[in-house]
Amino acid sequence: MRGNGLLLIVLAAIAIIVGVLMLNDDGMVGGMNEGDFAEGAYIGVWALACASSLVFVFRSNFSGALKAIAIYATLFIVLVGLYAYRGEFREVGDRIMAELVPGHAIAVSGSNGTQFQVMRQNDEHFHVAAEVNGRPIEFLVDTGASVVALDRTAAQAIGIDTENLAFTSRVMTANGVARSAPITLAHVRIGDIERENVDAAVMDQDGGGLSLLGMSFLGTLSSFDFRGERLTLTD
Repeated sequence: MRGNGLLLIVLAAIAIIVGVLMLNDDGMVGGMNEGDFAEGAYIGVWALACASSLVFVFRSNFSGALKAIAIYATLFIVLVGLYAYRGEFREVGDRIMAELVPGHAIAVSGSNGTQFQVMRQNDEHFHVAAEVNGRPIEFLVDTGASVVALDRTAAQAIGIDTENLAFTSRVMTANGVARSAPITLAHVRIGDIERENVDAAVMDQDGGGLSLLGMSFLGTLSSFDFRGERLTLTD
């Protein structure tokens, strides 16, 4: 029973280690870089393997000790394999998330810089989950919009005081021209693509939180490419 309990502990530890390495995006885990963390995990797994083997040895169960070593060696090989292909597994997970979560931007391998893809949604539009001034917001991609455009509700959601805005300008959208108030967004982030001081406008209308990702952001990219059900943004 003790041996089985230790085996379960090792399995749980390996599952946690693999999960942390696969979900980590910034190369750091708990203040350590991924390489150091993986090395520590390597030592930890073998320490547990040795401890388990000693349990069997002290119980005069040498066959059990050899079996434990074989099991842990196999588990370690699996751990190394999962770590080696963490990028591929992460991309698969991102693609699943893109299908399940509207607007989720997935990182893709590309030769032309940082690339992210979003999938077309059921309304036949491309929605992009973004972060504006540190707050989450969902954009509708609109190449017909001259600037990033927010309705009053969306602007208020990211902390803009719409009551003190002067709606003296016009903004072009795919649906035509709308009265607007020019503003500047301090920080806009989509995936790992970040821009500062982005020209934007608050539209003098309430569209239930409508936000348009216009050319003041899209125009700063190396490219944006619509192909079938995918939109690729390249930094």
